[in-house]
Amino acid sequence: MSMLRLGHVKFLYGCRGLSLDYVAREPLWSRGLNYDHGTGHGVGYLLNVHERPNGIRFKMVPERMDNAVLEAGMICSDEPGIYIEGSHGIRTENMIVCKNAEKNQYGQFMEFEYLTYVPIDLDALDVSLMEKKDIQYLNEYHKAVYEKISPYLTEEEAAWLKEATREV
Repeated sequence: MSMLRLGHVKFLYGCRGLSLDYVAREPLWSRGLNYDHGTGHGVGYLLNVHERPNGIRFKMVPERMDNAVLEAGMICSDEPGIYIEGSHGIRTENMIVCKNAEKNQYGQFMEFEYLTYVPIDLDALDVSLMEKKDIQYLNEYHKAVYEKISPYLTEEEAAWLKEATREV
């Protein structure tokens, strides 16, 4: 839910990752849970990872210098996760690029576009914890995964992908 919510957020130009982090954390924070890492970091500025100037985290870490205004073309990871000590953990990671959305009387709106398309394991989901919008986001994402990847697969592989990206 967290990865998909961040991938679907729309925001006004001028926002920083500090402004957007809550979108990803809310499903966990509302249940009294948290993850002790940033939600995302810049990628590709110097052809490396964990790069400034952009990042997505809820608290300032001045030495990281990753709190720039999100600009069209900035690539960022989208990697919320949760780790329950002694039990289990999960991190669903994707890459997103910031781009312009509509511009109107309120200003320039921005949004993200996914850069990586990999199915999310449906057997690991507890759909009862998901809101209607989360299910919609998952189904839309999986539809895009299938449409983008299946043309490059064999018939057998495409059949597997069709099942892996089925609607919930």
